[in-house]
Amino acid sequence: GGMVSAALDAFKATGDEKWLMVARRAFYWFLGENVIQTPLYDPASGGCRDGLHEGRANENEGAESTIAFLTALVEMRLAGNLSTTSAALRVNK
Repeated sequence: GGMVSAALDAFKATGDEKWLMVARRAFYWFLGENVIQTPLYDPASGGCRDGLHEGRANENEGAESTIAFLTALVEMRLAGNLSTTSAALRVNK
């Protein structure tokens, strides 16, 4: 989450669009673009897992991790750097 904020701040300061790509890459880490290709965000619960273990995601969905994800989501949407209709963010009903 902090990387998303830092990259968006770097974009605001420099205008260099490479920072938008860095922010996107950092955000999509939550959605499964990480070393084990496993999403940490769970659209069914709205929670975010606490981190990665070797070969699996931590099963705990703590408040800090969920807040980090939601803050990153809001920042990305406010920056216009993320579609509000992203299929990966929809709750499956």
